[in-house]
Amino acid sequence: MRRGLGFVLCVVASLFAGCDERLAGYVAASSITEEGFARDAKELREADGREIKLWGFLDQRNIYGDGSAREILQEWWSGDGPDAATWRFDLKAQENDEAGHSFAVRVPNDAGRDRLLEMFVADARARRPTRVFVQGRVFAFDAPTNVVTRTGLYMRLQSSQDILLRLPEENR
Repeated sequence: MRRGLGFVLCVVASLFAGCDERLAGYVAASSITEEGFARDAKELREADGREIKLWGFLDQRNIYGDGSAREILQEWWSGDGPDAATWRFDLKAQENDEAGHSFAVRVPNDAGRDRLLEMFVADARARRPTRVFVQGRVFAFDAPTNVVTRTGLYMRLQSSQDILLRLPEENR
């Protein structure tokens, strides 16, 4: 309980500061990340392994998956997924963040994957940003750079059903 209290307090504080927005229980990714790294390394480390709900924007240049995902993604395919059973996309905190200023969201290959990938591609081809709502566990890791070691993060979802492109009607 105490382990994630600091993280929760940090998110609440950022919400009161007006710089982040909560939508139907989903916290803005910008409350925990900046340029793809942890906004607050200590707080993220305390939340390591905890379940959270975030919203942010698909990094359309960073979508990974197996050969069947490549067939759907075509020119938007970025490479193989993390493993044979998992696909990945990267989540940006802000719509206008640069490609690569994002963090990985790992998702099992399951029945909902192809439909999501098709929607991702449709938005990318139309040059529309894709806002996503995700629920999963967040993990922290050391991310060495040329100068310092920062705290990186990634999320692991249970299912592609943990990814929404719109909030459910009852939560609007």
